[in-house]
Amino acid sequence: MRKSVFATTALAALTLFVSLWSAGAAGAMTVWTEHATVKIRRTTSPKTSQTAAVLKAAKNEFEAFQLVVTANSGALSGVDVNVSDLRDDHGNTIPADQIMIYNQAYINVTTVSTIQGATGEWPDALIPKKDAYFGEVRNAFPFSVASGRNQPVWIEVYVPSTAAAGVYTGSATVTASGRNPVVVPIQLTVWNFTLPSTSTLKSAHSIDYHLVPVGHGLGSYTSPPSSSHLRLVKLYAKANLLHRLTTNYLPAPQAMGGVSNSQISWGPFDTTFGPLFDGTEALPGGKLPGAKMTSYSMSFSGHDTNTTFLRGIATHAKAKGWFDRLFQYTLDEPSTSAHWQTIRTRANALHQADPELMAGVTTSIQNATSNNAAGLIDLFIPTIRFMDNKPYGREPGGEVPGGAGTIGNQRSKYPQETWWYQACGSHGCGMVGGGVFDSEGYHLDWPSYMIDLPAPFSRIMEWMSFKYNLQGELYYDMVYAYGRRDPWVGQYDFGGNGDGTLYYPGRPNKIGGTSHIPIESIRLKLLREGMEDYEYLHLLKTLGEEGYADEQVAQVVTNVYTWSKNPLLLYDAREKMGTRISVLQGGANPAPTPSPEPPPPADPGSDPDPDAGAGAGSGTDPDPDSESDPPISKDPDPISKDPGPITPSTGESGSSSGVQFGGCSLLRTTGEASPPMEAVAYLLLFFSPFCGVVWRKIRVFARLR
Repeated sequence: MRKSVFATTALAALTLFVSLWSAGAAGAMTVWTEHATVKIRRTTSPKTSQTAAVLKAAKNEFEAFQLVVTANSGALSGVDVNVSDLRDDHGNTIPADQIMIYNQAYINVTTVSTIQGATGEWPDALIPKKDAYFGEVRNAFPFSVASGRNQPVWIEVYVPSTAAAGVYTGSATVTASGRNPVVVPIQLTVWNFTLPSTSTLKSAHSIDYHLVPVGHGLGSYTSPPSSSHLRLVKLYAKANLLHRLTTNYLPAPQAMGGVSNSQISWGPFDTTFGPLFDGTEALPGGKLPGAKMTSYSMSFSGHDTNTTFLRGIATHAKAKGWFDRLFQYTLDEPSTSAHWQTIRTRANALHQADPELMAGVTTSIQNATSNNAAGLIDLFIPTIRFMDNKPYGREPGGEVPGGAGTIGNQRSKYPQETWWYQACGSHGCGMVGGGVFDSEGYHLDWPSYMIDLPAPFSRIMEWMSFKYNLQGELYYDMVYAYGRRDPWVGQYDFGGNGDGTLYYPGRPNKIGGTSHIPIESIRLKLLREGMEDYEYLHLLKTLGEEGYADEQVAQVVTNVYTWSKNPLLLYDAREKMGTRISVLQGGANPAPTPSPEPPPPADPGSDPDPDAGAGAGSGTDPDPDSESDPPISKDPDPISKDPGPITPSTGESGSSSGVQFGGCSLLRTTGEASPPMEAVAYLLLFFSPFCGVVWRKIRVFARLR
């Protein structure tokens, strides 16, 4: 009888516990973490064992991770995120004001860029909790999360150049209405070397200043520009510099100050933009102190053959110390005899004005040679595809875009200083890469900034720039959609989602606050990660370790269209490089707390959305790419392929750090469940003091029946 009573009591207690626990879990909030080189979709399965973030970074570097809030069942409201200072054991602090917190906004993709993409909602725009430009609190927090959905938060740490090397700890705290706070531990290892503020890899990432005020609903750009338009244009230039990129396309100095007798009045231009070239413009939060723009594309419209005008630009640039960054964007993607004649005319006048002035053209050396103009071009900027083309075209037996002469590594045919660029040929201009008009898959696997492609596509190009010994990268526009439609609604241009657009217009009526600001995309953040990866590689080279740097690149990249989509390989290579540089610099390698090893993700570049359509289907029209495109890899290294477990680097210190892949690793719980009977025993032990009360309730209930 006593056994029966105890069993009944235990069963009642267990039932009560389970029912209470279930009631609490019905609207439960799950908080988990992920590294930065993955895109979290609305219905990505929560990785509940990932409960903390472990970052590694150099001084003067940005490093990010993602904190994801999942509404398991039942919507969440009033969700907010706060981050503490990060402190080491010696009293050093990285203050919380050096940590940016962004809510990730989703954009709906209705047509895939390539079959490696997918339709549905994709995270891209990053709306700051408190913006870096004016310090205004925006409307991104608190937020709500629909039942069964994810809301990722991007947390970006800037390590000041003055920070002491060591291991710092802190936390992020997530709160929500009616929910208990969740604390997420953060561990940051700061290596004992510093990245330069001015990028070693040059860039010319244009921001069409005519479109900036249009995108912000401030009317058409005027010439000369209004003070409000000019302030906003400069803010975008500063945003680019903050992301280690240069806005080479700036308002014409002759439009700002006027021109007389072929001589520009430079005063207004120098006052506005000179500090960006000189490294005297303070960036938000004092980040990247002394950063300088690395290129300037001269404005020569209407003065193509005016040697006095062109010579005046050269003279002024030399006097200001900008000449090493000055070039003429002579013509873009020439494809007709008339184009080549224009190049000859402009380049001849340019060199007559000053033989040291550089004529830059986005073309291949094969194309220039066949048109008898190679000798006039000082700066070749071929598309990435024509630097190392695929050996096949879009259709079986079809012509290789760019010509057979571009197949294989072409670097040795170019001058010492050569840049390159990516364009719509990376995904298929006016077609779906890998679709019916691209049966051979020529337009797959090239580096690409498309929204619906996995995150590594936006980060890998700089690793390739090092591999091919390229000195700069060019991109035609970062705000193209501003002049086409509301970028918050759609960015499908030239057959790709996000082609030519890496910013969103931060209008106060959209993001709150009172001031207009540029809103960065995840793709822009990943591009900066790539620029910082390049600095690691270059540092190794300057320290006499170019061979070691090449080994790390080879771990990730085979050629322009054959590379690993698994970000953990990239993080592993980056950690090895950071550790090696620390040792070469003569400092001790900080030993972080060991963490358990997680298995690599099944889909390393982007987590699939079960509700999204697959990236199949046909394009609209055959590719009208003016440069005749190159082919795609038959050895696809498919995104969905699980590359198997990765063995993490233990570093030079000899202490294992788990899978802390340089940029971000994720602390996991062991995931081991207690044996069922042991769990029951603990429950009975816990509820034993309440047995009398429970038994009395059961007897009352029995009498009522």
